Amino acid sequence: MSTRQSAAPGSGPERRIALIKPSAAEEQAGHAVQLFDSVLWVFKGTTRSSWVTTPAAAADIIVVHHSEPADIIARWRDEGKHIVVLSTDEKHHPAGPRTLVYPFPAVKVLSMLEHVEAEMGNNATVAPSAPVAAAPIKPRVSSSNADPWSFVEALRTLRTVNNSTLWLMCKGPQGPFLWLRGDVGCYYCDSATAGAIRAGTLDLSGLSLQKGTPPPGNLPARSGAELFWFATYHASASLAPWLNDKTVYRLIRWPDLGRVRAHDAAELTTQIRVVAALAAEASAPAKLATRAQTDMDAAARTLNALASCALIETTQPTPTAPKVTRTERSAPTPVGGLKQFLRNMRKHLRLGGTS
Repeated sequence: MSTRQSAAPGSGPERRIALIKPSAAEEQAGHAVQLFDSVLWVFKGTTRSSWVTTPAAAADIIVVHHSEPADIIARWRDEGKHIVVLSTDEKHHPAGPRTLVYPFPAVKVLSMLEHVEAEMGNNATVAPSAPVAAAPIKPRVSSSNADPWSFVEALRTLRTVNNSTLWLMCKGPQGPFLWLRGDVGCYYCDSATAGAIRAGTLDLSGLSLQKGTPPPGNLPARSGAELFWFATYHASASLAPWLNDKTVYRLIRWPDLGRVRAHDAAELTTQIRVVAALAAEASAPAKLATRAQTDMDAAARTLNALASCALIETTQPTPTAPKVTRTERSAPTPVGGLKQFLRNMRKHLRLGGTS
């Protein structure tokens, strides 16, 4: 794994840490190491010690996947290095004093590193310093006149209908460029399109879903959860139509930040702060923004993405509020065969032409 400085030097001691590229071929192993690296990067300058990634030979702490050969780990221990294990198999490699089960929250990473520091002879309490305010997220303005939530609501309706035999696609000037399975379990596109979706530079609100054929065989399958996350996160800086600014929300589980990694460090910092604040205490949106020390726009984007991926829930009934200008559309119920099903889809999603 390449070496880079993960934390700017500060007044505290410098701690050298090596992140070992997994020997396992499984995709989650790489995501686990990437998530650990993201936590170090996001919290640089916010802890008393300065964390710097180095090669294993120079490191005080070595982070490995559970598939790392035992003899190599034993040699590192004999050299006096501290080992942190990232597990993607909780049954055979459960969480422990030096084992994190993926996906793990940022607070567990920081807590474990504090304990390792104590073992290294730093007996003073290692407490976080005042958080560094994240850079504000640049507002995204739709280049079309479409409802910014139209694509997201189409995804939500498709997920309700749950028809895995249907294929939908989006067309551009050069032809189809994105394919979506009818249950929204996966989507297909090239790497450039995936990057634009991740960065929010592709205006999804202006896209029209059309009935189509399965994708070409040379395109990789991508998780539908990723599409939900990025489409919702970038849709608008306002709360999603199905959320309420007076409702208190509670985090059910952390998002897989290794898989839905933000496009830049500022967004990743904001997302982790918002999720960590919500994990610590259930909050209404405005209070959440205050506790996460970010603006309401950034908090709303993260809360919207968490909601679309079913990672939060309400903790109390929504109080009576003034009449809202928008209500969630009811999901269609497929009846009467394929033609009737497609008519329902056109009605609720405003899909393009069908056969």
